[in-house]
Amino acid sequence: MSKLNVGIIFGGRSVEHEVSLLSAKSVISNTDTDLYDIYPIFIDKNGLWHRASIDEWLKDGELKIRHDSFLTPSLNYEDPIFFEIKESEVIDEIKLDVVFPVLHGTYGEDGTIQGLFELMGIPFVGASVLGSSIGMDKLVMKAVLKEASIPVVPCVGFYRYQWESQKQIIRDSVHSEIGFPCFVKSADLGSSVGVSKVDSVSDLDSAVDDSCRYSNRILIEKAVSNPREIEISVLGHENPIASLPGEIVPHREFYDYTAKYLEEGTGLIAPAQIDEDMTNKLRDLAVKTFKALDCSGMGRVDFLLNGDTGELFVGEINTIPGFTQISMYPKLWEISGVSFPELISQLFDVAIHRKNEQLKLTTDIKS
Repeated sequence: MSKLNVGIIFGGRSVEHEVSLLSAKSVISNTDTDLYDIYPIFIDKNGLWHRASIDEWLKDGELKIRHDSFLTPSLNYEDPIFFEIKESEVIDEIKLDVVFPVLHGTYGEDGTIQGLFELMGIPFVGASVLGSSIGMDKLVMKAVLKEASIPVVPCVGFYRYQWESQKQIIRDSVHSEIGFPCFVKSADLGSSVGVSKVDSVSDLDSAVDDSCRYSNRILIEKAVSNPREIEISVLGHENPIASLPGEIVPHREFYDYTAKYLEEGTGLIAPAQIDEDMTNKLRDLAVKTFKALDCSGMGRVDFLLNGDTGELFVGEINTIPGFTQISMYPKLWEISGVSFPELISQLFDVAIHRKNEQLKLTTDIKS
């Protein structure tokens, strides 16, 4: 059987650009080269696409662009190609069988690049345009989950322009509906960017101002008492499956960007020390969340367990979770019996299967 051409796309115009590089390097290192020919595609912070060189990057950690050139996609649905262009001349045509957008945050996880792949007609790993955009927007996600009778943490949400003109109204709403302590978050970024814990109303303004640096929509969420942070990895399409649970034990007050990516010390307990009944409940609820949000391929569902009452809440879903060697998504599959290389192969298989199912649909109306 001939090898498939796979594109690993990373970088991007996001505050999580550097994290994407870490994840992509792990994905490339764990992709089975007996089955796949790898085409690393780097999106710089200006949004230009380039072919990257693997060997130097994996050997000495230096990411290099192959040529002084850039890539541009063709929107020919029947024959998806990336053209490599240098000095206005096409110097290569890259035909890919499937792509893996290892892109975290804005323009990578929010449905925008998924829409491009749909236009190109190329199979891609991860959720659809709809699933990606819902999963990225915490306010919309919570609304959909509540409609599906899935428990979520109480919150209030608003736009940045509302904060600029209605600060006292919002302060009063937070005080009466949410209380303190609470978490202030950017509503449509990753799980740890633009997040602050607020213990009193005096700290609220600066926390909201910080989140407004990253997003036009803000979420303020009630703090769960004595929380345990539990995560479940989900894999599949029509009949997704859930991994064993893992638990995050942050060395900081909460699992912020610094604790997740920049400092050592956070504990990752896998499998989590949870009884069988709660494990089964978490796994069932993770799959239910995955389906309710129209996800596909992969997703990491993050839960908050109230340590005082035993109440369980879905915090969020990450439709393109971290893929470093210590990231919870691949780690949970490893303890559940799926190795990192096998996981990547299954994700490619799911992407191609979903595309084949789409091709069965007609775009013609017959009389």
